[in-house]
Amino acid sequence: MSNGTPLPDPGLQPASDDPAPVVARTPQLETSPETVPETVPATLPATVPEAQPPVTTTARRTSERPRRVLSRGRIIAAVVLLALIAITVRLLRGTPLSVEVAQVTRGPLQVTVDADAVTRVRSRFTITAPVAGLVSRITYSEGDSVNAGDVVAVIAPPPTDPTARGVAQAALRAAEGARSNASANLARATTNLAQAERDAARTRTLAAAGALATRDVEMAQLQVDGRRSDVAAARAQVNSAEAEFAQARASLLSTIGSSQATTTVRTPAAGRILLIPERSERVVTPGTPLVEVGDPSSLEIAADVLSSDAASIRPGQPVTLRGWGGAPLYGSVRRVEPSARKRISALGVEEQRLSVIIDLATHPAALGDGYRLESSIVVWQAPRVLTVPASALFRNDERWQLYALRDGRAHLRDVSIGHTGSGSAEVLSGVGEGDTVIVFPSEALRDGTRVRAKSR
Repeated sequence: MSNGTPLPDPGLQPASDDPAPVVARTPQLETSPETVPETVPATLPATVPEAQPPVTTTARRTSERPRRVLSRGRIIAAVVLLALIAITVRLLRGTPLSVEVAQVTRGPLQVTVDADAVTRVRSRFTITAPVAGLVSRITYSEGDSVNAGDVVAVIAPPPTDPTARGVAQAALRAAEGARSNASANLARATTNLAQAERDAARTRTLAAAGALATRDVEMAQLQVDGRRSDVAAARAQVNSAEAEFAQARASLLSTIGSSQATTTVRTPAAGRILLIPERSERVVTPGTPLVEVGDPSSLEIAADVLSSDAASIRPGQPVTLRGWGGAPLYGSVRRVEPSARKRISALGVEEQRLSVIIDLATHPAALGDGYRLESSIVVWQAPRVLTVPASALFRNDERWQLYALRDGRAHLRDVSIGHTGSGSAEVLSGVGEGDTVIVFPSEALRDGTRVRAKSR
């Protein structure tokens, strides 16, 4: 250059602050005049300061980064190692199981037999049709009051077709003819008997005069006895013909709907109409239910219990009744039915059940016939016994056992159990009042297992 400024070497690169590694080249100064360009002097001016290439700074930075990465890696490895050691120690010690606990307390205990029950009227009458026929429409309604002897239904002969009516008329004429024939036979047998008696009298007179032998008298008496038997048989035929005639006449009256053939049905006792299965006019057969009558103020409770539970139920035991839609009711057992019946449960299990009759102490007006209740019959009770939750107990062979919580560990104990009821069991031995027991023990629980009580 004309100003004498030296040209920079193309191999030199300025120092950069970029963190990426930079490879620096060391400048090579040629002293040979052949290699120096014509425009560049062979020697540099003395006024130009010596270049300080940034090689040293760049190299220091690139050497410090691996050290930092190595230091961070060591820290992470140490943390991971410590975590592994902590997990290993915890696994070796065992994680405490979370359990639910309860206290062994002393208090009242009741043993009850719980069963579904239903209300029913104590004196209930089901009035049925005594004969077959056409029952007229019942004018009463459920809840109406009736007195003893009131007519609740009228049954007329069922309607028939003309053919049946003709058959009944023909049967009546045949019965009338048979009655006339039997009467004629009776008259003829009576006449023959009178003649036989006159002949026997004449025979006895002649025999007394010596004109006839004794044998003739005996034959005449035998004839009289035969005629008397004929009269008795003819009279029996007349009675039979009279009955057949009356039956045919009644059958004919039923086909023509005579008012003489209607039957009235009356109530046997005073009360209220509880149920009318069918109010409309219809043809019924003998035994068809027409009306149910009873006094709804005289209710009783029928509890359906298993025969195995009924063995511990006695008359006079207290009963609590719930689930009818009002406040709990109280009563007592009046009678345990002596005969059980077979019943199939909802699960298809065959059961033997019977009814326990319960009397109410008070009868609320809102409680009616056929209401469903839940009964609890108290078969045993004590005011103060040592109890433990039944959910803490389990069977091991023939023994009752439970887990007691002490010093953070579960301890297996054998216990002796008395009465059980209402979710609690009477403890006779094995634990004491105030002990903490584990309820709903899991299969993972063992004697000596570290446990932790759940917070409620």
